[in-house]
This record gives sequence, C-alpha cells and structure tokens, in this order.
Amino acid sequence: MTLERLYQPPEIGAPGIRRGRRQRRDLVLSGLFVLTMAAVLVAVMLLNRPALFGSRELRAYFAEATGLGRGMDVVLAGEVVGNLGTVKTVLAADPEHQYCPSSEQPRSAELPCFRASLRIQRRWPVPIDSHAQLVPASFMGGYEIRIDPGVAAAMLSDRERIATLPRQPDLASQASDALARLQSAIDDSIRPALVQLQQRVRELVVAMGPGEAGEGGVAAAAGEGLAEVFQNLRDLSVNLKQSVDADRVGSILASVDEASGNLASVSGVLRERSGAMGDAVERYTALGADLQGVVNEAGPAVTDSLDDVRYLLQELSAALAPILANLDTASRNLAALSGDLRQDPKSLLFESKPKERSPWLER
Repeated sequence: MTLERLYQPPEIGAPGIRRGRRQRRDLVLSGLFVLTMAAVLVAVMLLNRPALFGSRELRAYFAEATGLGRGMDVVLAGEVVGNLGTVKTVLAADPEHQYCPSSEQPRSAELPCFRASLRIQRRWPVPIDSHAQLVPASFMGGYEIRIDPGVAAAMLSDRERIATLPRQPDLASQASDALARLQSAIDDSIRPALVQLQQRVRELVVAMGPGEAGEGGVAAAAGEGLAEVFQNLRDLSVNLKQSVDADRVGSILASVDEASGNLASVSGVLRERSGAMGDAVERYTALGADLQGVVNEAGPAVTDSLDDVRYLLQELSAALAPILANLDTASRNLAALSGDLRQDPKSLLFESKPKERSPWLER
C-alpha cells in the first residue's frame, strides 16, 4: 500500500495541472510586458530620431566645430527632417580639404575643417543650390542646422555635398555686441560732449552775472557760446546716429521675434508629449498593479505545492527505510556466503556435515 501510494500518489495530479496553467499564464504576461516595452522603445526612438530609418546622407563642411553635436536636429522649412550623424575632422592632407569653406576671419590654409554628415529623410527633397547654416535653436542655448532651400530643379542625392553659410551668432552674442558698441559710443562721444556742455553752461552763467548783462561784449560772447553749444549738440546727434546701426538693431529684433516663435512651438510640442508620457506612466502603473495581483494570487498555490512536495518526500523516506534495511541484511548474508566459499569451495556442490558441538559448550 505504501509503494502504491509512492508511485501513484492521488494528490499529485491536480496541483501539477494548476501549476502548469499558472506558469503558462505568467509566461504569457511576461511576454506581453516585454513586447510592450520593446514597442515603447521603438516609438521613442522614432520620435526622437526622425531620420533613423530610410534616410540619405548629405555632407556639409564647416570651418569650426563649435556647436556641432551628434544627434542635433536638421530643420528644413520649419520641420525637423533629420539629425546630425558623425563629425569628421578634415586635415590639410585629406583630399576633401578642398571643400573647406572660407572663414570670415583670416586663418591659415593648413588648419582643418569639419565634415558633418546630415541624415535627411528620403521623402524630403533638397535642391542642389540649398545652403546649410548652424543657427541657435532657442533662448536656452543649443544649436540646430537649418537648411535654406534653393530654387533649382535638380535635387541632392546620397553622399553629395551641400554648401554652407557662416554660423549665425546667437541672441546673447548679438545683444552683448550691441551693448559693447553702445558703451563705446557713450564713453567716446556722449560723455565728453556732456562734460563740454556743462562747462559752457557754467561759463555762460558766470558771463551773464549781475552788472554785466547790458554790455555788448558779454552778449557777443554769450551768443558765440550758445552757437558753439548748439554745434556740439548737432555733432553729438550725428555721432549717435553713426554709432547706432539701425540694420543691426532690426536684425536683433527679428531674431528675438523668431526665437519667441520657436520657443512657442517647442512649448506646444512639449505639452503634447507630456500628455502622451502621462498616459504611458498610467498604463505602466496599471500593468505593475496587475503583476502584483498575479504574484499575490499565485502565493497560496505555491505554498500548497511545497506542502505536497514535503509530504511526498516524507512518504519516500518511510518507504525506503525497510528497503535499505533489507539490502543491509542481504549484503551481510552475501558476505558470509563468500567467506564460506573461500574456506570450503566444494561446499557449493556437496552438502557439508554439520560440525559437532564441543562438549564444553553444552550445558
């Protein structure tokens, strides 16, 4: 009865079937979770890298590497159409050095330039007379490569060169330059003119003192002083007009307007993506709660299975104890038989007579 219970236990079937079903369900949930995470990862990569798949490469040569960073956006007609891949240093001995652009400031011909690989989506055409320019992205810093499209009918193909323009200074540099020019104009023109004007006014007050107002010489001196003062004022206005560049001020205001528009568009995009990220976090929270529920539900079943295994081990121990005892007795008998055969091998074929008992052993 114990051996039948050992080899055909009636309580093993149902817990094993339930455990198999739970394992399959856990595997299905784990697979769904892994597939969901992979889909989210692919979606994030596609959103952040619009030219990750199906792109062509355009090569742009810049005189300086300042501001060039791997992964920065490439903008065409106000739309992000790709990103910057690799940035390679082109030395003077490289055959591509002939494509290096000329710098605004004098520089040695032996200095290297930098080749930027622009990954552009294939569905976006780029005319051959287009230009690429490194421009500031927003008030917060950072740069982007903006493509100024041309009007040619032919389009650039893969690995062709696109012409570049000098880097556009950021708003902070333009404002700093304008403030420096204004400070220079104040120190060089306005401050000396005000000092001279104050000195002339003081001389007029002294000249037009009591008892001398009616004299002709004093009136003539006062007239000449006033004429000189007005001439200084006219010179001051001319100097101010020459110092303040209306075109530069207009370009600064235009840059401020454009930067504010870019900031508004970026804030809109961030608002849209923040909603999507919030929904994703909620879904992940719900999925985590479901997984916790599954673990809590599987806890009692796992405990029952462990109890069944413990009972089975106890039964196996009880059944094996007599078997091991019989094996021990049989091994002893076999050892005694082998000893007898070594002493008297013919006893295996002939019956041996029992030995007579010694008389001193009898009672």
